[in-house]
Amino acid sequence: MCTIPYWQMMRAKDKKYFIRLEMAKFARTHGVRPAMVRFACARNTVRLWVKRFKEGGPSNLHDRSRAPKSCPHKTSPQEERKVLEARRQIPPFGPRRLRDLCGCKPSLGAIARILRENGLTKKPRRKHQRKNDLRAIKAQYRAFERLQADTKPLYDIPAYWPQMQALGLPRHQYTIRDVKSGALFVDYADELSTTYAIMATEKILERLGRAGVDLSRSVLSTDNGSEYGGGERRERQIGFHARMGAAGVVHRFLPPATPNAHGDVESSHGAIQKEFFDLEPFRSRCDLFEKTATYQAWWNFVRPNYSKGKKTPAQILQEEGLDPIILLAPPTDLDAMLRRQPDTQQVGQHLPVHPVFF
Repeated sequence: MCTIPYWQMMRAKDKKYFIRLEMAKFARTHGVRPAMVRFACARNTVRLWVKRFKEGGPSNLHDRSRAPKSCPHKTSPQEERKVLEARRQIPPFGPRRLRDLCGCKPSLGAIARILRENGLTKKPRRKHQRKNDLRAIKAQYRAFERLQADTKPLYDIPAYWPQMQALGLPRHQYTIRDVKSGALFVDYADELSTTYAIMATEKILERLGRAGVDLSRSVLSTDNGSEYGGGERRERQIGFHARMGAAGVVHRFLPPATPNAHGDVESSHGAIQKEFFDLEPFRSRCDLFEKTATYQAWWNFVRPNYSKGKKTPAQILQEEGLDPIILLAPPTDLDAMLRRQPDTQQVGQHLPVHPVFF
């Protein structure tokens, strides 16, 4: 049995290496058999470490890698280059989207390894508190039973701001998202106002009503922004809240200090910035709306949502018995839409369009 003092083993950084070294020294002095008895091991074990000690000295007693020298099923360099090229073209795409949407053939683990080895991944931020998983609850809703509306400022996007200044592009995005299917509807304007929020929301509600969607049980939630009437101290007969009630939809404000309550629409804002505004160049205001319409159609008909069973919004609507054609609502230029609306209040001089366009 090994009689190496306990304190010597504890002081050793690598205890296995220390025992092998002592074994090799003892065997060279007293022989293989006495070393076998002293260290309580097999004869071949003593011979192995004595041989390695003779071949390379003490440094040859460390553990050696047991990894295979060849790996026939390893991802080929050509496939690795395809993965890296796809990732550099669309930086926000992770392994699942690279495989499902970009045609990368390696497994999810292999794609993750390739990205990690090439420094294309970020260390995940540590979460001290686990968020509630509401996917099972959201799956119980009917399509368009829960809607979330929010606005996104576009002037704080570094890649978009120079184009916005040079081409006169919209400064604000008005977003509506269905909680059940994840369907996305976006409109754009130069200003942040209640008028535009009403126009963007009523346009979608009218489209859903014409498609036969029952809005009597629908709830539309917004934050407490001024465009949604969040700053009003009392309920009025005009404004966003009143117009939603007239449309037959229940309008609810988010409770204070609940930033995660609008997780669906907020996550879409993060995705559209990474997948669209950070990547796409625009030639004109018209070009922006054309490309946004394409992105919205891709989101609703092609882009799989992994938190909803890897289904697209169109697939979920089909399962609900609704025609996915509802989702073909291209983004609207709310500024141009407002200019086309006639003045029905008849206050002062009646001007059918904005006077600057006369």
